[in-house]
Amino acid sequence: MVKIEPLTSTNEVLRQASELHKDVWNDEAIKERITNHRSYKGFTGMAMLSKEEQVIGFSYGYTSLPGQFYHELLAKEFHPEEYHYWFQDCFEVVELAVHASYRKQGVGTTLMTKLLESVDHQTTILNTQSSNNTARALYTSLQWKVLKEPFYPDRLKQPYVIMGKELI
Repeated sequence: MVKIEPLTSTNEVLRQASELHKDVWNDEAIKERITNHRSYKGFTGMAMLSKEEQVIGFSYGYTSLPGQFYHELLAKEFHPEEYHYWFQDCFEVVELAVHASYRKQGVGTTLMTKLLESVDHQTTILNTQSSNNTARALYTSLQWKVLKEPFYPDRLKQPYVIMGKELI
């Protein structure tokens, strides 16, 4: 039996989520980043735990507001009318990670669905690598649509895609 808990319900859940992120993305652990993001307006996070109490997936986001790093980066990609529509009352999905052993079993779908059910915004946005076909297929199956592609958020010039979903 799996269960869903708030991402920050315990330090152990947060630690495991951070390590999972490191394993999934070959990136640094993000415990400090999540801890910082907890102070953002509208922060919401979910962690799915196995019956052995191990984090097998997590997702989180917050209200997208001017002055935030990704808000400013993404906002530059939109014409004023588009910006107003997508960002006036927007939840920004920051992370979704699922342990490799649990992929294609509904974990990502459940986490995204529960995360977005728990927020009260008109729209939501996220970005992912253009080449991440697994993530794109998941988001498309959940009625997300491509808003901008390509999008280059970093100096490495790896193409990303900005996706959005209406929540109203």
